[in-house]
Amino acid sequence: MLKHPTISAWQRDHEGGYQAEIRGWTLRVRWIPERPGELRGFVWEAEGPEGKKITSSEVHEEIEVAMANAEECVAPDPEKHEGKTVD
Repeated sequence: MLKHPTISAWQRDHEGGYQAEIRGWTLRVRWIPERPGELRGFVWEAEGPEGKKITSSEVHEEIEVAMANAEECVAPDPEKHEGKTVD
């Protein structure tokens, strides 16, 4: 199963990653290149209206999964988030 983001407003930023705004949060996804002893993939971070920051705890192989996880972390009720899981 693969998660997909629900926001179509993800925009490429000046650093080569992607960014979106949701419920007062700024979400960012960026690529981490492979290095000796480190995985390559996408990581996300979310910055809230009061400066609160949340970051991904893992590196994701697919950008869509990183985006969907970022969206879920700022959903008012993650249990009811509109995100979809598809096969």
